[in-house]
Amino acid sequence: MRKQWMVGLLTVGLVVCGLAGAGHTRVEASATTDRFISSMSSPVKHVADEYKLYPSVMMAQAALESGWGTSQLSVNANNYFGVKGAYNGASVTMSTAEYNANGQLYYTQAAFKKYPDATASMTDNAQLLRNGTSWNHNYYSRVWRENAPTYEAAANALTGTYATAPNYGSSLINLIQTYKFNALDGAPMAANSAPAAKKTATVSTKVNYYVGADSQTATLGASYKHYAIYNHVKGSKYKSVKYNWSQVGGWQGRPVWIDARGYKVSTKTNWYRVRFSKQTTSKKYWVYSKTLSFPKTTYAAYKKTATLVGTVYPVYNHVFNSAYIAKQLTTTQALANHSVTIDHKATHVQSGVTTTWYRIHGGSTKGWVPSSAVKN
Repeated sequence: MRKQWMVGLLTVGLVVCGLAGAGHTRVEASATTDRFISSMSSPVKHVADEYKLYPSVMMAQAALESGWGTSQLSVNANNYFGVKGAYNGASVTMSTAEYNANGQLYYTQAAFKKYPDATASMTDNAQLLRNGTSWNHNYYSRVWRENAPTYEAAANALTGTYATAPNYGSSLINLIQTYKFNALDGAPMAANSAPAAKKTATVSTKVNYYVGADSQTATLGASYKHYAIYNHVKGSKYKSVKYNWSQVGGWQGRPVWIDARGYKVSTKTNWYRVRFSKQTTSKKYWVYSKTLSFPKTTYAAYKKTATLVGTVYPVYNHVFNSAYIAKQLTTTQALANHSVTIDHKATHVQSGVTTTWYRIHGGSTKGWVPSSAVKN
């Protein structure tokens, strides 16, 4: 067996809530997790695909064992898996927890591999899983994609081999399902994908911009690879730079946050300003509408007079999280417990959850509110 998982956890000193608990990986999205996913998705997918492993499992392992990249080993040595020894002669010495023959915990100093970058750490781990141990080269063979029909099977195969903790596999599966890492398991990235940004010449065309609330989301659609990603709307008056998806770690189903829409007048097409983290300070890009998959919103005429509840709700110019990208106009505070007119109804389906929205008119207020803002 390669190591005891508790030793690995104590070694790297996980600091993210939920990762250190026995059998619990209830973690919440944060700036730390967002940065980790954004920076690690590309090297993880490239390496896992090369060695015919599940990228989702490798991503979950790296997140779990490095505390989303916050452990001393990952920060100081690019060591995301708590691997002892030296890498091309390079190592760092740190305190680690071990168990003696009586099962008692004690601390000692140990040398851990120091890698030049994250990709080297991923590759070293992938080679271990592919090459096995000195006494059994097939020791981890149940983890290989050709032998594991699902990522769940691969994750569970690491229990009792890679780590002794009985909940190791279930912890990985929990992370994969929580953060949709299984989206990484799709088609392999092209081996020759170029990392450099390419400048493109454009002919200026008029673009009307609509800025909305910055917490709206969509996902990369099935055809996202057919379209590029830019720093500005392609063909606008701004000089655009084209990027490859390998630079941002794109995969089908990956969540994106949207805060603006650009409408190209000449082609009557929509573009969206996206970022790959919920943090509003994250780098932003522009993509063509067909790059994204939006929640389904269906509209219908609907005539009714209703009264708003006392709780204050925002009023938007469009249904929130629709393809129009909603902007908050005001709140229902001035109309609380007052009668309003409804002229349209929208049904919004996102992640299997259906919500209803109404377009209301009341005094100078006109816009969309969720059905919970209206009394039954």
